[in-house]
Amino acid sequence: MRIAVDVDGVLADIISVWLDYYNGRNRSSLSKEQIQRWDFWKSIGYSAERFYAELATCWREWFRVPVIEDDIANSIAMLRRLGRVDIVSAQMAKDYVKRWLEHNRIVYDDYVSVARGADKADLDYDAFIDDSPLNAERISYMGKFVLLYDQPWNRHLSDGRYMVRVKSIDDARRVLMDRLVSMRE
Repeated sequence: MRIAVDVDGVLADIISVWLDYYNGRNRSSLSKEQIQRWDFWKSIGYSAERFYAELATCWREWFRVPVIEDDIANSIAMLRRLGRVDIVSAQMAKDYVKRWLEHNRIVYDDYVSVARGADKADLDYDAFIDDSPLNAERISYMGKFVLLYDQPWNRHLSDGRYMVRVKSIDDARRVLMDRLVSMRE
């Protein structure tokens, strides 16, 4: 099995670092739970370019970026027992992300960069683990299996034939194991 795993919002809690950055500069108290839409930056007067540039700036402090889940390295190691696990990201700060992955002992097979998140759907993977509702919709629309990593900004989406919500990497592994078993029957 070939599995594509996103970084931001799935492995790394970069949004919490960005929120500290944003709140500190704007005397604001915006929280992660208040982010109900993928393109929430529009509601604060940001362009997508500005938001993603600030995220990349936050990655410069990669050592401050928390993991989304405790013991994430072990969870990815267990996922790798099902097959190849690649990190697939449209990340502008790739070098910092790779340092972060190494620092957190997250072992993967390859790091695949895409120009835009939507480009992930064009890649040849058996399953994608992503938190972007836009990516999840596009991937599933193309008849590819996506495990939607639960975040406040994607809760408006429902499970479907090609999309299943997961709350953790271990949850994703269980869903994929069940899927492998049912494919063999």
